[in-house]
Amino acid sequence: METSTLTSKGQLLIPKRLRNKYGIKAGVKVAFIESKEGVVIKPMDEQFFNKFVGLLKDESPSEAEYKAWKKEEKDNENESRNK
Repeated sequence: METSTLTSKGQLLIPKRLRNKYGIKAGVKVAFIESKEGVVIKPMDEQFFNKFVGLLKDESPSEAEYKAWKKEEKDNENESRNK
């Protein structure tokens, strides 16, 4: 078992042995996945995304749905700025 200490800025150092083993390099995004046991950290590499291939095969959003989502996202951002 390896340990790390959370900094005051909310940063964690992933031990070198684990970075090497799982191919986590500088600039690689990681996903924090909650489970019953705690939090799992997974590199968001090609293998991670391949699990989702075909998941939304016939359920892609229409252009109107996509535009509505983007408008809602933009409205939420503007609302947050105005607070």
